[in-house]
Amino acid sequence: MISETPAFQENARAYTLRARTLVEMLHLRARKEEHYLVFMDLQNNPHPIGVAQTVTRCQQVARHLLARGLAKDDKVVLMLPTSPEFVYLFFGTLMAGGVPVPVSQPAHASHLDKYLEGLTHILRDCEARFFIAHDKLADLGHGWAGLDHLRGGLIFPQELLAPLPADDDRILLPELDADDTALIQYTSGTTGLPKGVVLSHANILHNLHAIGLASAVVPDDIGLSWLPLYHDMGLIGGLLTAIYWQSRMIFMRPEAFIFNPHWYLRNIGRFGVTVGVAPNFGYHYCVTRIGEEALETIDLSSWRLALNGAEPIDRVTLKKFCDKFRRCGLREDIFLPVYGMAENSLAATFPALEAPTVVRRFDRRMLEERHLAVETASEAPQEVIDLVSVGYPVPGQQVRIADKRGATLMEGQVGQILVKSPSLTRGYYKNPEATQKTIQEGWLHTGDLGFILGGQLFISGRIKEIIIKRGKNIYPYDVERVAAAVPGVRLGGCAAFAVPNEKSGTEDLVLVCEAATKDPALLAQLPKAIANASLERLGLAPDRVRIVAKGNVPKTTSGKLQRLLCKRMYLQGELRDLLAESV
Repeated sequence: MISETPAFQENARAYTLRARTLVEMLHLRARKEEHYLVFMDLQNNPHPIGVAQTVTRCQQVARHLLARGLAKDDKVVLMLPTSPEFVYLFFGTLMAGGVPVPVSQPAHASHLDKYLEGLTHILRDCEARFFIAHDKLADLGHGWAGLDHLRGGLIFPQELLAPLPADDDRILLPELDADDTALIQYTSGTTGLPKGVVLSHANILHNLHAIGLASAVVPDDIGLSWLPLYHDMGLIGGLLTAIYWQSRMIFMRPEAFIFNPHWYLRNIGRFGVTVGVAPNFGYHYCVTRIGEEALETIDLSSWRLALNGAEPIDRVTLKKFCDKFRRCGLREDIFLPVYGMAENSLAATFPALEAPTVVRRFDRRMLEERHLAVETASEAPQEVIDLVSVGYPVPGQQVRIADKRGATLMEGQVGQILVKSPSLTRGYYKNPEATQKTIQEGWLHTGDLGFILGGQLFISGRIKEIIIKRGKNIYPYDVERVAAAVPGVRLGGCAAFAVPNEKSGTEDLVLVCEAATKDPALLAQLPKAIANASLERLGLAPDRVRIVAKGNVPKTTSGKLQRLLCKRMYLQGELRDLLAESV
C-alpha cells in the first residue's frame, strides 16, 4: 500500500550568515588564535600556519595578480597539491577579484593523455586567464601555449609569493559582493566532459553555515581530512567549513593516506581530532590495510563524528570498521552518512546527530520491479537490499522525490531526487542547455534515484546507470559490491553496466573487474567465481565478465567510478583483457 505522505522534506530553521564573502570570512577568522591549519608532509610531519600569516600571504598574491593584469571575474586555474600554497593562492585570487578554478594534478602516467584532454577542456571552457601550477609540473605547461585567452601563461606559486616590487604593495584590492562568483567547481565528468558549476560567495556561505549547524561544529572542534583541496568535499567540507566556524583543521596529502592509512588514524589521537571526513572507500581501506599489530598505537577516543559521503555507503563497511577499531576507543555512533553534490555547493542532507546511522532492509523484488521501498525482516540475501539513510535536509534546504514529469511522489516510492536551496548553483559556466536540463523551476534534478521514508532520504542509484533486465531495475553498485568480495578481485576495481542485446531484446549485464592476483589458475577461475557469488547473493549472474589489469577501470580524480566511460572503453575494445592474454 502506497503511503499518503508526500515525499517532500524541508528544513526551515532560521539562521543568519556570519559573513557576506569568503574573504570577509577569512578576516573574521584572523581575530582568533594564531595556528588554525596544520599541513602534514609526506613523512607525516606537521607544518602549522597562522591565520595572520595567511591573510598577509593572500594579499601579497592578490597584488601580484593585479599587477600582472588580472581583471574582475578573470578565471584562475589552480593545479596545486594540498598545501599552504593552495590556501594562499585560492584566497589571493578571490581578494584580487578573480575566480579560482581548482583542478586535479595528473595521478598516473598511464592515463596522461586522457588527463590532458580533460584539463585542456577545462582551460578552454572556463576561458582561463591565468594557470597556476606546482613547479614540478612545468613540463606540462608547453601544451597550452596555443590557448590565446591564457594571458598570464603558466605561473608557479613562488612567483606570486615573492616580495612585491616597489609600490606594488600599494595596489588597492577590489570590493567584493555576496553575489560575485567565488568558485567554478568542475564536475567529475562521470557521464561526459566536465561541466563548470558556478558558485557565488553567498551559495557557499549558506552551505558552510548549514554544514556547521547540522554537525554541531564548535570552535574547539579539530578536523582531519586527506581529501584533496581541488575536490568540493575537501575544499568546502574541510577547509572552508573550518575557517567559517573558526575551528582547527589538519590536512594530510591524499597520497600519504594511500601509502599509510595507519597515519590517518594515529593522527586522530595525536591531535585530539573530533571530526573526520572521507568517502566509504577510505573507511574500507583502513579496515583492510591496517594490521592488527598497529591497533595498539591508535587512540580514537576523541573522535565524535566520521562523515561518510561522495559515494555509495555500505553498511558492511561501517560494521567492519566499528568491529576492528572498537578496542581503540571508537564510539559506536560515530558515522554520519551524508549526501550532497557540487551543484548544491556541497551538502544537501545530514542525519540527526542523536541517531546518525540508520540502516533499513528492503524487499529486493518490490524495489527492483515495482519501485517501492517495502521493509522486510527476511534474512535471505537474494530477497533483500540493505540501504543506509543519508538523513534529512540541512538548514535552508528542500528535498523531494519526483516522477519523470516532475510531480512529487509519495513516501516509499522510488523516483528522482530533487533539491532546492540557497546553496544551489546559478548554472553551468556558459552552458545554458545543460543548465536548463538540470535546474528546472528552481529545483536541481540530481540524476540520483531514491526515496523518502519516515522523513529520511535513501539513495538507490543513478538514473543513467540503472540496468534494466527483464523488467527489473538492477543497481550496479549492488553487483559490484558482491564481485569485489570474491578472492582475487581488486577492491574498488569493479564496474557493472548494461549493453543492449539485439537478439533477446533486453540488456546484458556486463561486469568488468580488476584482478588482484597474477596467478594464471586463479585468474581463469575468476569469471565463474564472480558469477556464482552474484547468483548466490543477488539471484542473478552477469551475462559477461571481463577480467582486466589494475588501473583499467576508469575513475575520476576524486575516486568515483566512471561506469559510462568504462562501458565506452569496453565497446571500443580499449580494456586490457587478462584472460585473453593468458590464452
